[in-house]
Amino acid sequence: MLTDAEIVASLTASARAVPYPGKWLEPPFDGERQALVARDAGISELRVDRESGRVFSIELAGGVAQPIAPSPAALAELGAAYADALARSAGADEHELRVLEAGLLAAVRVVAPELADTETFWSIAAEELGNGITADGPAAPPTLVTASGGPTVVIALPMLALHQALAAEGLTLSGYADLLPSVSLNGGLSATLAATAVPGAFRGGPAQVLALPAGFGATAEELAFPSLRLVVALGGADVSELAVPDGVEFVAIDGPAPFAALAGLVAERRAAGRFEQHRG
Repeated sequence: MLTDAEIVASLTASARAVPYPGKWLEPPFDGERQALVARDAGISELRVDRESGRVFSIELAGGVAQPIAPSPAALAELGAAYADALARSAGADEHELRVLEAGLLAAVRVVAPELADTETFWSIAAEELGNGITADGPAAPPTLVTASGGPTVVIALPMLALHQALAAEGLTLSGYADLLPSVSLNGGLSATLAATAVPGAFRGGPAQVLALPAGFGATAEELAFPSLRLVVALGGADVSELAVPDGVEFVAIDGPAPFAALAGLVAERRAAGRFEQHRG
Protein backbone atom coordinates (compact mmCIF):
# COMPACT_ATOMS: atom_id res chain seq x y z
CA MET A 1 0.00 0.00 0.00
CA LEU A 2 1.41 3.37 -1.01
CA THR A 3 1.83 5.81 1.85
CA ASP A 4 1.28 9.55 1.58
CA ALA A 5 5.04 10.04 1.71
CA GLU A 6 5.60 7.67 -1.23
CA ILE A 7 2.81 9.26 -3.25
CA VAL A 8 3.92 12.86 -2.72
CA ALA A 9 7.51 11.87 -3.58
CA SER A 10 6.28 10.42 -6.87
CA LEU A 11 4.28 13.52 -7.78
CA THR A 12 7.29 15.27 -9.29
CA ALA A 13 7.21 18.43 -11.35
CA SER A 14 6.89 16.24 -14.44
CA ALA A 15 3.90 14.39 -12.99
CA ARG A 16 2.20 17.69 -12.15
CA ALA A 17 2.80 18.91 -15.72
CA VAL A 18 -0.08 16.75 -16.97
CA PRO A 19 -2.89 19.03 -18.22
CA TYR A 20 -5.32 18.30 -15.42
CA PRO A 21 -7.53 21.42 -14.93
CA GLY A 22 -7.56 21.30 -11.15
CA LYS A 23 -5.54 22.07 -8.03
CA TRP A 24 -2.90 19.70 -6.69
CA LEU A 25 -3.34 18.91 -3.02
CA GLU A 26 -0.81 18.29 -0.28
CA PRO A 27 -0.71 15.43 2.26
CA PRO A 28 -2.34 14.09 4.28
CA PHE A 29 -4.38 12.82 1.34
CA ASP A 30 -8.00 11.85 1.90
CA GLY A 31 -8.84 8.20 1.19
CA GLU A 32 -7.63 4.95 2.71
CA ARG A 33 -7.68 3.00 -0.57
CA GLN A 34 -7.63 5.83 -3.09
CA ALA A 35 -5.58 8.90 -2.24
CA LEU A 36 -7.17 12.17 -3.40
CA VAL A 37 -4.26 14.13 -4.89
CA ALA A 38 -5.95 16.84 -7.01
CA ARG A 39 -9.39 18.38 -7.36
CA ASP A 40 -11.23 20.41 -9.98
CA ALA A 41 -13.90 21.86 -7.70
CA GLY A 42 -17.36 20.57 -8.43
CA ILE A 43 -16.28 18.67 -11.55
CA SER A 44 -13.67 15.96 -10.96
CA GLU A 45 -11.00 14.51 -8.69
CA LEU A 46 -7.63 12.92 -9.43
CA ARG A 47 -6.85 9.88 -7.31
CA VAL A 48 -4.05 7.34 -6.83
CA ASP A 49 -4.97 3.75 -5.96
CA ARG A 50 -2.78 2.98 -2.97
CA GLU A 51 -2.50 -0.73 -3.83
CA SER A 52 -1.94 -0.72 -7.60
CA GLY A 53 -0.58 2.81 -8.03
CA ARG A 54 -3.06 3.46 -10.85
CA VAL A 55 -3.83 7.15 -11.40
CA PHE A 56 -7.36 8.01 -12.52
CA SER A 57 -9.94 10.78 -12.51
CA ILE A 58 -13.48 10.60 -11.14
CA GLU A 59 -16.32 12.70 -12.53
CA LEU A 60 -18.16 13.91 -9.43
CA ALA A 61 -21.61 14.20 -11.00
CA GLY A 62 -21.79 10.66 -12.37
CA GLY A 63 -18.98 8.84 -10.59
CA VAL A 64 -17.39 7.83 -13.91
CA ALA A 65 -13.73 6.82 -13.60
CA GLN A 66 -11.19 7.46 -16.35
CA PRO A 67 -7.59 6.14 -16.30
CA ILE A 68 -4.82 8.73 -16.55
CA ALA A 69 -1.70 6.62 -15.94
CA PRO A 70 -0.92 3.06 -14.78
CA SER A 71 1.37 4.36 -12.03
CA PRO A 72 2.78 7.61 -10.58
CA ALA A 73 6.05 6.91 -12.42
CA ALA A 74 4.13 6.61 -15.68
CA LEU A 75 2.29 9.82 -14.83
CA ALA A 76 5.65 11.59 -14.61
CA GLU A 77 6.68 10.11 -17.95
CA LEU A 78 3.46 11.28 -19.58
CA GLY A 79 3.72 14.70 -17.95
CA ALA A 80 7.26 15.08 -19.29
CA ALA A 81 6.08 14.15 -22.81
CA TYR A 82 3.28 16.70 -22.59
CA ALA A 83 5.59 19.42 -21.22
CA ASP A 84 8.03 18.82 -24.08
CA ALA A 85 5.25 19.01 -26.69
CA LEU A 86 3.85 22.11 -25.03
CA ALA A 87 7.25 23.84 -25.12
CA ARG A 88 7.63 22.98 -28.81
CA SER A 89 4.17 24.36 -29.59
CA ALA A 90 5.25 27.96 -28.99
CA GLY A 91 5.21 29.68 -32.37
CA ALA A 92 4.34 26.45 -34.22
CA ASP A 93 2.19 26.62 -37.34
CA GLU A 94 -0.88 24.45 -37.93
CA HIS A 95 1.05 21.59 -39.54
CA GLU A 96 3.68 21.60 -36.79
CA LEU A 97 0.97 21.53 -34.12
CA ARG A 98 -0.61 18.47 -35.73
CA VAL A 99 2.78 16.77 -35.76
CA LEU A 100 3.13 17.51 -32.04
CA GLU A 101 -0.37 16.14 -31.45
CA ALA A 102 0.52 12.88 -33.19
CA GLY A 103 3.84 12.69 -31.36
CA LEU A 104 2.19 13.10 -27.96
CA LEU A 105 -0.32 10.35 -28.73
CA ALA A 106 2.54 8.10 -29.85
CA ALA A 107 4.32 8.72 -26.53
CA VAL A 108 1.10 7.91 -24.66
CA ARG A 109 0.71 4.62 -26.57
CA VAL A 110 4.20 3.56 -25.52
CA VAL A 111 3.14 3.88 -21.87
CA ALA A 112 -0.31 2.31 -22.27
CA PRO A 113 -2.05 2.01 -25.68
CA GLU A 114 -5.57 2.27 -24.26
CA LEU A 115 -4.84 5.73 -22.85
CA ALA A 116 -4.72 7.10 -26.40
CA ASP A 117 -8.17 5.82 -27.39
CA THR A 118 -10.76 8.30 -28.70
CA GLU A 119 -12.45 10.51 -26.08
CA THR A 120 -9.87 9.71 -23.39
CA PHE A 121 -8.06 12.26 -21.21
CA TRP A 122 -4.93 12.05 -23.35
CA SER A 123 -6.67 12.10 -26.73
CA ILE A 124 -8.47 15.29 -25.69
CA ALA A 125 -5.23 16.80 -24.36
CA ALA A 126 -3.46 16.01 -27.63
CA GLU A 127 -6.36 17.47 -29.63
CA GLU A 128 -6.19 20.68 -27.62
CA LEU A 129 -2.46 20.89 -28.28
CA GLY A 130 -3.03 20.31 -31.99
CA ASN A 131 -5.58 23.12 -31.99
CA GLY A 132 -3.08 25.48 -30.34
CA ILE A 133 -5.00 25.57 -27.06
CA THR A 134 -2.72 25.72 -24.03
CA ALA A 135 -2.83 27.13 -20.54
CA ASP A 136 -0.44 29.92 -21.44
CA GLY A 137 0.80 31.78 -24.46
CA PRO A 138 -1.22 33.73 -27.03
CA ALA A 139 -4.84 32.74 -27.43
CA ALA A 140 -5.87 30.76 -30.47
CA PRO A 141 -9.42 30.76 -31.79
CA PRO A 142 -11.77 28.88 -29.45
CA THR A 143 -12.49 25.26 -30.23
CA LEU A 144 -15.75 24.79 -32.07
CA VAL A 145 -17.34 21.45 -31.21
CA THR A 146 -19.30 21.54 -34.47
CA ALA A 147 -19.58 23.91 -37.40
CA SER A 148 -23.30 23.24 -37.93
CA GLY A 149 -25.90 26.00 -38.09
CA GLY A 150 -27.29 27.92 -35.16
CA PRO A 151 -26.00 30.65 -32.85
CA THR A 152 -22.46 30.52 -31.52
CA VAL A 153 -22.63 29.28 -27.93
CA VAL A 154 -19.73 29.89 -25.54
CA ILE A 155 -19.52 27.38 -22.67
CA ALA A 156 -17.28 28.72 -19.92
CA LEU A 157 -15.18 25.57 -19.58
CA PRO A 158 -11.84 24.57 -21.11
CA MET A 159 -12.16 21.66 -23.53
CA LEU A 160 -10.91 19.05 -21.06
CA ALA A 161 -13.29 20.22 -18.37
CA LEU A 162 -16.13 20.33 -20.90
CA HIS A 163 -15.32 16.77 -21.90
CA GLN A 164 -15.46 15.74 -18.24
CA ALA A 165 -18.74 17.53 -17.61
CA LEU A 166 -20.33 15.96 -20.69
CA ALA A 167 -19.09 12.52 -19.65
CA ALA A 168 -20.94 12.94 -16.36
CA GLU A 169 -24.15 13.06 -18.45
CA GLY A 170 -23.13 10.13 -20.62
CA LEU A 171 -22.27 12.44 -23.52
CA THR A 172 -19.15 12.77 -25.65
CA LEU A 173 -17.79 15.83 -27.43
CA SER A 174 -18.63 14.32 -30.80
CA GLY A 175 -22.10 13.32 -29.63
CA TYR A 176 -22.78 16.76 -28.20
CA ALA A 177 -21.80 18.23 -31.55
CA ASP A 178 -25.06 16.82 -32.92
CA LEU A 179 -27.01 18.70 -30.25
CA LEU A 180 -25.32 22.08 -29.97
CA PRO A 181 -22.66 24.12 -31.84
CA SER A 182 -20.56 25.21 -28.87
CA VAL A 183 -17.26 26.91 -28.19
CA SER A 184 -15.03 25.95 -25.26
CA LEU A 185 -12.86 28.41 -23.36
CA ASN A 186 -9.41 29.26 -24.64
CA GLY A 187 -7.75 31.48 -22.09
CA GLY A 188 -10.15 33.75 -20.23
CA LEU A 189 -13.80 34.33 -20.96
CA SER A 190 -13.20 37.84 -22.31
CA ALA A 191 -10.62 36.57 -24.80
CA THR A 192 -12.88 33.72 -25.90
CA LEU A 193 -15.85 36.02 -26.48
CA ALA A 194 -13.65 38.46 -28.39
CA ALA A 195 -12.31 35.65 -30.61
CA THR A 196 -15.84 34.79 -31.72
CA ALA A 197 -16.22 38.34 -33.04
CA VAL A 198 -13.35 37.97 -35.52
CA PRO A 199 -14.96 38.32 -38.97
CA GLY A 200 -15.58 34.92 -40.53
CA ALA A 201 -14.35 33.01 -37.47
CA PHE A 202 -17.62 31.16 -36.92
CA ARG A 203 -20.58 30.38 -39.13
CA GLY A 204 -22.91 31.52 -36.34
CA GLY A 205 -21.10 34.85 -36.01
CA PRO A 206 -20.15 36.40 -32.65
CA ALA A 207 -21.35 34.63 -29.51
CA GLN A 208 -25.08 34.99 -28.88
CA VAL A 209 -25.33 32.49 -26.01
CA LEU A 210 -23.15 32.25 -22.88
CA ALA A 211 -23.41 29.21 -20.60
CA LEU A 212 -21.91 29.49 -17.11
CA PRO A 213 -21.35 26.15 -15.35
CA ALA A 214 -20.89 25.87 -11.58
CA GLY A 215 -17.69 27.57 -10.47
CA PHE A 216 -17.59 30.02 -13.37
CA GLY A 217 -18.90 33.58 -13.18
CA ALA A 218 -18.81 36.53 -15.52
CA THR A 219 -18.09 40.22 -15.07
CA ALA A 220 -20.49 43.00 -16.04
CA GLU A 221 -18.20 43.80 -18.96
CA GLU A 222 -18.27 40.20 -20.23
CA LEU A 223 -22.05 40.03 -19.90
CA ALA A 224 -22.30 43.24 -21.92
CA PHE A 225 -20.72 41.55 -24.97
CA PRO A 226 -22.74 43.22 -27.76
CA SER A 227 -24.08 40.15 -29.57
CA LEU A 228 -25.22 38.19 -26.48
CA ARG A 229 -28.92 37.37 -26.46
CA LEU A 230 -29.08 34.59 -23.84
CA VAL A 231 -27.13 33.88 -20.63
CA VAL A 232 -27.63 30.46 -19.02
CA ALA A 233 -26.52 29.44 -15.52
CA LEU A 234 -26.00 25.68 -15.32
CA GLY A 235 -26.50 23.49 -12.24
CA GLY A 236 -25.28 25.42 -9.25
CA ALA A 237 -23.57 28.37 -10.96
CA ASP A 238 -23.37 31.39 -8.66
CA VAL A 239 -25.83 33.91 -10.09
CA SER A 240 -26.00 36.22 -7.07
CA GLU A 241 -23.76 38.86 -8.64
CA LEU A 242 -24.55 38.45 -12.33
CA ALA A 243 -25.33 41.81 -13.93
CA VAL A 244 -27.22 40.62 -17.00
CA PRO A 245 -27.99 43.65 -19.21
CA ASP A 246 -31.47 44.66 -20.26
CA GLY A 247 -32.51 42.89 -23.44
CA VAL A 248 -30.48 39.78 -22.65
CA GLU A 249 -32.54 36.81 -21.51
CA PHE A 250 -31.35 34.98 -18.39
CA VAL A 251 -32.26 31.35 -17.66
CA ALA A 252 -31.09 29.10 -14.79
CA ILE A 253 -30.97 25.36 -15.48
CA ASP A 254 -30.71 23.08 -12.48
CA GLY A 255 -31.19 19.35 -12.97
CA PRO A 256 -29.42 16.04 -13.52
CA ALA A 257 -28.51 16.78 -17.16
CA PRO A 258 -27.85 20.53 -17.55
CA PHE A 259 -25.87 20.27 -20.79
CA ALA A 260 -28.60 18.29 -22.55
CA ALA A 261 -31.11 20.83 -21.23
CA LEU A 262 -28.92 23.67 -22.57
CA ALA A 263 -29.01 22.16 -26.06
CA GLY A 264 -32.79 21.88 -25.85
CA LEU A 265 -33.18 25.45 -24.63
CA VAL A 266 -31.05 26.89 -27.43
CA ALA A 267 -33.01 24.86 -30.00
CA GLU A 268 -36.30 26.23 -28.59
CA ARG A 269 -35.10 29.83 -28.64
CA ARG A 270 -33.70 29.41 -32.15
CA ALA A 271 -37.03 28.07 -33.41
CA ALA A 272 -38.73 31.10 -31.84
CA GLY A 273 -36.47 33.45 -33.81
CA ARG A 274 -34.55 34.68 -30.78
CA PHE A 275 -31.16 34.74 -32.51
CA GLU A 276 -29.84 36.83 -35.35
CA GLN A 277 -28.87 34.95 -38.49
CA HIS A 278 -25.33 35.35 -39.77
CA ARG A 279 -24.05 34.48 -43.21
CA GLY A 280 -20.52 33.12 -43.35
